[in-house]
Amino acid sequence: MQKKLNIPWAVVVSALFVFIFTNLFSFFIFEHIPHINDEVGYLFQAKIFKTGQLYASSPCAKDFFNFTHIINNGKWYSQYTPGYPFLLLLGLVIQAPWLINPLLAAFSIILFYFLGKEIYDSQVGLLAAIFGSISIWFLLMSSTMMSHISCMFFISLFLLFLFRSFKKPSIINGLLAGLGLGMAFLIRPYSALLISVPFLLFYASKLFKNFKIMLRNSIALILILTISVFILLIYNDITNNDFFTLGYEVCHGKEHGIGFGKTGYTDIPHTVFLGFTQTFDYIKSINKYLFGWPLSSFLAIFPLFFFTKISSRYRKKDLILASGFFSLLIGLFFFWGTYILIGARMIFEAIPILFLLSARGATEIPKLVCSRYKKVDIVNLKKILTVILIIFTAYAFLIRFPRWIWPKDLQGYYHGFANKFAAVTPNINQTLKSLHLEKAVVIMKFIYHPIEFFPYGWLGSGFLYNDPQLKGNIIYVQDRGKENISLFQCFPERKFLLYFGTLEKGMLIPLEKEGKDISYGAPICLAKKDKRFIDLIDDPQKFFKAYSTDYANIIEKIYKENNFIDIDVVYLIDMGNQYKNKRNYRKAAFFFEAALQIEKQPEIRFQILNKLFSCYLKTGKKYEAKIIAERFKDITKEKFYNLFPEKGF
Repeated sequence: MQKKLNIPWAVVVSALFVFIFTNLFSFFIFEHIPHINDEVGYLFQAKIFKTGQLYASSPCAKDFFNFTHIINNGKWYSQYTPGYPFLLLLGLVIQAPWLINPLLAAFSIILFYFLGKEIYDSQVGLLAAIFGSISIWFLLMSSTMMSHISCMFFISLFLLFLFRSFKKPSIINGLLAGLGLGMAFLIRPYSALLISVPFLLFYASKLFKNFKIMLRNSIALILILTISVFILLIYNDITNNDFFTLGYEVCHGKEHGIGFGKTGYTDIPHTVFLGFTQTFDYIKSINKYLFGWPLSSFLAIFPLFFFTKISSRYRKKDLILASGFFSLLIGLFFFWGTYILIGARMIFEAIPILFLLSARGATEIPKLVCSRYKKVDIVNLKKILTVILIIFTAYAFLIRFPRWIWPKDLQGYYHGFANKFAAVTPNINQTLKSLHLEKAVVIMKFIYHPIEFFPYGWLGSGFLYNDPQLKGNIIYVQDRGKENISLFQCFPERKFLLYFGTLEKGMLIPLEKEGKDISYGAPICLAKKDKRFIDLIDDPQKFFKAYSTDYANIIEKIYKENNFIDIDVVYLIDMGNQYKNKRNYRKAAFFFEAALQIEKQPEIRFQILNKLFSCYLKTGKKYEAKIIAERFKDITKEKFYNLFPEKGF
């Protein structure tokens, strides 16, 4: 391959490193499963495609199967466009959907080389490939099952053959450029459209100047793009019952669109202020995590700002490339959902541009230094720059990256990536599988506070394993209280169990239908074998750490006076508030402490700690109140964990 394509060994090694690293990271950190709701939706749609259909029929008692970003209105399918789920289908065929992104990431490194070589020269291409392989953000994103990696790959393919079309406007270059942009459009339409606009305008200017020469090339490009657009329109019509309606709108309504005033699935209208705030947050995130270097990840790009001093040979190309990045950034300014998650993920499709410009800037550094300091030896200078790059990369991988993956004092499921990221774990399913359950329906009820805007968020650990045809050995559904009885009529041949608890510990209780009621059997216990399993307990009091006799007595009394199924974080906070309003601050504190022993969301923990702070002051616990106050000094850091390890929170 190296001889035929003339790929430098450094590029091949970089691609292999990316493939191996992302596979290992996907296994050890992300456990080869989707975590974010988006990923679960992509995989679910890929499972539907595997059945030979574009959507499944909504199941019996369909409300039990609702999940974030999944449409369930008689048709059952994800809100997303079909491009990336189709790629995941290829992974499902080989029973390794998690392998798709590492493969695309590795091939992207090779594309970066050819893209840099095509636009600039082989030196820039080589550096772009190396920069891609040492980007901690690129490696992290490529270890997930998000769609951004595939869209980025096809954007890179589009750019490569678009620029090749300028030199050789052949039909094949037009077809491949169209294929790249067409696939990117089928994966992430808005991102593909935004990032491609400057390049298509530049292409159009070339076409008008050389119409006859580029005619066949342009027809080929337009043909593939047209086919891609028609595929999406037809898909929309079959699934969403309208050619021009995307699944996002069907799932979340017209508020999910682009523009100021839109709220998406939140209650906060998008404003100019939010646009500026989120854009600034994106720049900060890229600055910190693109390469993870000290000071700034833009250090290699910085030389390009010396506009009058850099080589004019590539200046126009620098500006054209940069316009693609800024076009996407400006478009995201008008989108309500541009928030930080796995870095500035919505602009990830433009990461090839950042690698190319970083490589370009790096090649200019020796020229700029030598132009000012004539006596500097350029060979030695390049050696020094190489050593600096190695030191910066070592800092990124040994300090910045570990802190990003395993942040100190932050235990929320959206903090870091190694602690049941996005509140999803394979351990519950692994534990239940070890029990050799036969044809079971597992009703999942978590005792955390509900996730704002994502009412089905805690269900991800079960829903991701559901088969759209519900033929799997275990079917996971959400708890709906008294409505649970209807499930027995829908699945008369299956056994029923209730999973009640947290992502680490729970009760697994057999259920039986008795007339119009459901009876609870004896909990199934299983001591934790290793980190792949959760604890299955037989007593709900074991969810709490009894740090004192008085506290233990309160917990015992709670369960004596109430049905265990009703005790969760919401109940504990409500009871704490009631006792606080009655000025029984000591008892109120016990309830707030119990809630803190379970709850993981930082915003909810902050609210509870604020109430507990007041209770501690009222009961003379000034030392404890001071500890809470210290953590409140900078609430943006969200370090609301491990305040009192001896108390279990």
